Amino acid sequence: MNITAGKILLFACMSLILLLPSCAPKKIRIYDLLSEGVRGEVVQTALAQEGKKYRLGNRGPDYFDCSGLVYYSYRRAGILVPLTAEAQGRFGAEIPRNNVQPGDLVLFKIKNDDHVGIMLGDSDFIHASKSRGVAVDSINLPYWRRYLAGFRCVVY
Repeated sequence: MNITAGKILLFACMSLILLLPSCAPKKIRIYDLLSEGVRGEVVQTALAQEGKKYRLGNRGPDYFDCSGLVYYSYRRAGILVPLTAEAQGRFGAEIPRNNVQPGDLVLFKIKNDDHVGIMLGDSDFIHASKSRGVAVDSINLPYWRRYLAGFRCVVY
């Protein structure tokens, strides 16, 4: 093998090493959804809204605020919940963290504002964020842990 062929081979190998990480599959979240029933409908409806923009006071289907996403998702599953995050925080039954199931509400108190989301699994929840629109986050992140106020069960 001559020096030029060796350099070409080395260049090809280095290029391949640099390109492979960008070809790796993206991390995809899979939730243990109930395939039937109201909880599954609520979660699937909420997840279908992921990426939509935030707009205060909107209940969908194009824009959502946090309580609007909850209202829309539950209404599509045939359950009427209150319209505001504050009222949703009093709706249903308070439940301990170890009893939380997909579809239950997760409540936050951020300064003087109420914020609400829908639990997806052990720690992930979906909500309408002012900065990111409808997004999935974890209650284990330091920000959300700091403001976590509780959980409520709406589906019995």
